[in-house]
Amino acid sequence: MRNLGLNSVATEVSAGMHIMAWSEDHVVESGSITVEGEVASSVPVEIDDEEAQLEVDDAERGDIVAVRIKNFINVGIFPTIIKGAAIKDLKKTTSFFNQCGVRLIDKDTIEWFICLLDMCFNVKKPVVIKCTKTGASNACTHLDKKHCITSSKTMAINKKLAHIKKQFNLFDPTFKKDPKRWFEVQLGAWSAEHSISYNVFTTCRWQLIGRQLPVGEGGMKSINIRKLHVELYTTCKKIIIMSLAEARSFFMIKYLSLYLDLIKSKMSNQKYLALRVCFNTSTRFNIGYNLAVRRFAPTTDERQAEQLSTILHEWSSGVLEEFGIKVMLDVLTSTSDSGSDVKCTLDILIDAWWEWCISHLIHLALTEAFGTSIDPNNSKNVDARCFFQRIKKVIEAVNKSEYLQVAFEEAMLELLETYLKLLNSPQHRWSSTALVLE
Repeated sequence: MRNLGLNSVATEVSAGMHIMAWSEDHVVESGSITVEGEVASSVPVEIDDEEAQLEVDDAERGDIVAVRIKNFINVGIFPTIIKGAAIKDLKKTTSFFNQCGVRLIDKDTIEWFICLLDMCFNVKKPVVIKCTKTGASNACTHLDKKHCITSSKTMAINKKLAHIKKQFNLFDPTFKKDPKRWFEVQLGAWSAEHSISYNVFTTCRWQLIGRQLPVGEGGMKSINIRKLHVELYTTCKKIIIMSLAEARSFFMIKYLSLYLDLIKSKMSNQKYLALRVCFNTSTRFNIGYNLAVRRFAPTTDERQAEQLSTILHEWSSGVLEEFGIKVMLDVLTSTSDSGSDVKCTLDILIDAWWEWCISHLIHLALTEAFGTSIDPNNSKNVDARCFFQRIKKVIEAVNKSEYLQVAFEEAMLELLETYLKLLNSPQHRWSSTALVLE
């Protein structure tokens, strides 16, 4: 049996109160406090837990908790265990905590949560949960374990983790056969994907982590990432060469399309040469491989002695030769942007039938339509440009505000059950305008 006490939170309360403070591990009881006043409620209603669950639906329960929250705030009498307590400004948060109780901030700006749900609601002994300066995980744990209430954000994260776990299970046979090798391959791929420095795997921190990996006695305190990268490259190279040879023998005509572009790293601001090939397999399935993304830094002497297109041609020819591709026998078409050096390399020096890159064409079309040329004076649609600039300012405002980010994220999870980050539109990034609007 428990006391719902629908009207028991009043403006003045007189009772010896024991404050229950929730820690990360358990609930502890603090010293008692006395508050002067009187109980405004009449006889409280006694209802069995199971009966209450059947008789009170979600809407009614929400109304009851809302009344308790309102009364608690109006009373303004807070547990003395919370020094300098003040109500947290609800305008700055849209958390689901606001529907479950009251959030307080103490003099040290640490947050406390007072649960006012049925199983915890008690005027004389309110359940007070102390959060941390960086999060409210203690309150989340309480609501989840005690009341089976989980935020939409947590549910989305759990769903994502379940998906990752499902993917991980696909590797179980390989992992069980040789767990050390499994970790070596995955760490090698991960370090390449995220440009992790080789030195990371020689630090004391890595040795500490490596010893704990479940790969047998001694763990993986040492790992040769350079060797793993060579093994991964060699394996991928063999697979690509085999695929090319199979297509060459099947078609017996020119079958390859080249894609060549100069790209700039956002991290280092350095230029790289990117070369990709696409072709149809014997089963008429179109596939593509990134053959090389290599640093492009010709010396001053090379730039002065030769045109840039000649340097690009030498680099590209070296990559194609490494994969056994014969330009005259295998390459039919090529694609790039309209940069003169890249176009000259593909169309004249390599002598492959050159076509516009459709992505760059789309970018130019969008620039015309939205008037988003880099130079405002060249804009051909001033109204659209002004409208889009307002959109960009809204996105910048949300991305710069922690409060707006949290509110936007929670609203999106509630409405769409997924979270998509707001993207802004760099003027040099092709097709970014469409992504921003989407």
